[in-house]
Amino acid sequence: MLTPTITELPLPAEPTSRDSFLSHGPELSGPSLIRELDRRRSDGIDVRLLWSQRDGAILLAVSDSKTGDAFSIEVAPGDALEAFHHPYSYAAFKRDHTPAD
Repeated sequence: MLTPTITELPLPAEPTSRDSFLSHGPELSGPSLIRELDRRRSDGIDVRLLWSQRDGAILLAVSDSKTGDAFSIEVAPGDALEAFHHPYSYAAFKRDHTPAD
């Protein structure tokens, strides 16, 4: 019986595409720092609810593939579900009620 000889080790897998919602800067480096809590897609609008494992922040990320528009906004933990179901209303409410610097 012959024993197979391995002459080359396989290369580690590389990601094939980047996540359009996350910047891959030094503050988000590492595979387990951002977790997707929920996602829904309807009529070209993609809504994602993300949680930062590092600081506990919750982020709502919205992308419209028809227009190319996208935005993200930090969400209070108690408002996460409401923001997920009504992202445009929540973003407009937050913009109108954000204190000026």
